[in-house]
Amino acid sequence: MIIFFSGTGNSRFIAEKIAEQTGDKTVDAAYYIRRKKGAHFTDSGPYVYIAPVYVSAPPVPFLQFLRHSAFPAGCPTYFVMTCAGGMAAAPWYCRKLSEEKGFSYMGTVEIDMPQNYLLFFKMHPPSHNREKVKNACTSLDSISDSIHSLTPLPEPAVKKWEIAATRMVLAPYYKHFMSAKGFRATKDCIGCGKCAAACPMSNISMEMHKPSWGSKCIHCMACINLCPKEAIEYGRHTRGKLRYHGPDSLFR
Repeated sequence: MIIFFSGTGNSRFIAEKIAEQTGDKTVDAAYYIRRKKGAHFTDSGPYVYIAPVYVSAPPVPFLQFLRHSAFPAGCPTYFVMTCAGGMAAAPWYCRKLSEEKGFSYMGTVEIDMPQNYLLFFKMHPPSHNREKVKNACTSLDSISDSIHSLTPLPEPAVKKWEIAATRMVLAPYYKHFMSAKGFRATKDCIGCGKCAAACPMSNISMEMHKPSWGSKCIHCMACINLCPKEAIEYGRHTRGKLRYHGPDSLFR
């Protein structure tokens, strides 16, 4: 079984591609996260957890969902992290969670995908992103083979300073920097509601045909990137920047 968490679609895309190769079912964790509840899974496994890297770790809401969900004891567990610049301390968090839940930890691997965090990073044109996604797809064969054969994934060592730095900044970053206060809809907004539908945290509501942001933002950037009219900005940070409309848009 493949359980994924995704904002702009990178992790969902990878989940679906691996599922095509392994024949596994995919489950969108956002369904449960939006409802603030865990789930009860009875499949014997293996389980594959796929999510982006936020602040050098898996997304906190995703980790909380897994902690609050029930799984068979000792189920084989793989983690696949999508990222644009390395997964840093993410394997440490994945291993720690596996120990807490009594999983049979089979390793964590990273998949290089297009950048979507346009607040602070350079965004790239579709041609560049298309090549990234194509390269990512070619790397999935060995991962799928490992999952199918229950073989551990080759996992890079995590440096102690990476763990220490991430543990120090993770909570403050979520508390003080992952704010939705900077988001606003411009005059180009057509009130389609796609931003609200895309938000994995149910943090956007439509009021008078315009989006309104709540207090549960985790800066997944789904709303601003997936807006069909590019009518959402975040303060002055995003003016004039390219948007990443998700992996599916690159092959239409």
